Amino acid sequence: MKNINLKNIAISSLIALSTCFAAIGPANAAPQQDTNHLTQKQKNTIEAKQKAKYNAELKAKQQAALKAKQKAAQQKAALKAKQKSQHDSKTKHIDSKVEQSRKHS
Repeated sequence: MKNINLKNIAISSLIALSTCFAAIGPANAAPQQDTNHLTQKQKNTIEAKQKAKYNAELKAKQQAALKAKQKAAQQKAALKAKQKSQHDSKTKHIDSKVEQSRKHS
């Protein structure tokens, strides 16, 4: 059940990040220039800048998704370690009770 919750948290985080980037992108977008009166070199420069910006945003989204995935994996590992620790302590407690009952017998 907890594994499903961790997956839900990771998925929700990814959705929130992508929604955030989708909202920020248009807000920060530069106004479109009139490309009818530009030289081909100017058009190429504008296109290259737009492509570089798009690639940077895409890379940022991928890194954010990767970080979210890694964080979810760390939380899962921490939860497993905690469960193992609790299980080990319960086992030791039971073993000590068994030994005490053998001593008294």
